[in-house]
Amino acid sequence: MLEHHIQKAIVYKLAFAPSLRFSKLKPDELDNKLFSYHLKQVVNSGLVKKDGEGSYSLTAEGRRVGAGVLDKQAATLARAHSVLFLIVRRKNDKAWLMFKRKTHPLFGGVGLMHVNPKAGENVFKTAKNKLLTKTNLNAKFKYLGSGYFTFYKDGELESFTHFTVLSAEDSTGEFKSKSDKGEYFWVADLSEIKKELLPTADAILQQYQSGKQFFIEQVFNS
Repeated sequence: MLEHHIQKAIVYKLAFAPSLRFSKLKPDELDNKLFSYHLKQVVNSGLVKKDGEGSYSLTAEGRRVGAGVLDKQAATLARAHSVLFLIVRRKNDKAWLMFKRKTHPLFGGVGLMHVNPKAGENVFKTAKNKLLTKTNLNAKFKYLGSGYFTFYKDGELESFTHFTVLSAEDSTGEFKSKSDKGEYFWVADLSEIKKELLPTADAILQQYQSGKQFFIEQVFNS
């Protein structure tokens, strides 16, 4: 993300116009050489492009950033981050696939496998591909539920997550844990990991065991 205020201002101004020439884009109070330097940086970053007639406009990536480029960190944090939580069970004995974190935050905590949705790709395909990549397992996923989790630490907003839960009851294959951020493992009885289980995973698994599709919103404080 852009750090310099001039570069952010360029992207912000272009968010409100189809295109602008250099003279319309540059603030009067800035030196041409200084502004040209920062304009070149946003072009090199892939957020802005120059057309054959000398006008500047946002690229597709720049349009995604758009007017939000000036948002403060708190405002960005207040937007929900999207994630897929995957409940995976082994076909032959119904053991649960779990993930133990080896990085902060939540170091040592045990939770569900989670992956980020991929633009332009069906979420069921994303889940299937990530499961294969990270564990060497194959499974067919179905939709189970969704919701929002909000985390506060010492009274301050730490994260806000929108999640979709997909489940698979039929995973097969020669299991291999392939993650540098933690370890995937099987557990036959969830009570064995009760003390380590992250509250998000606990909340989702309770909904899963109800046997019904669900939507939940939950706030956690630590």
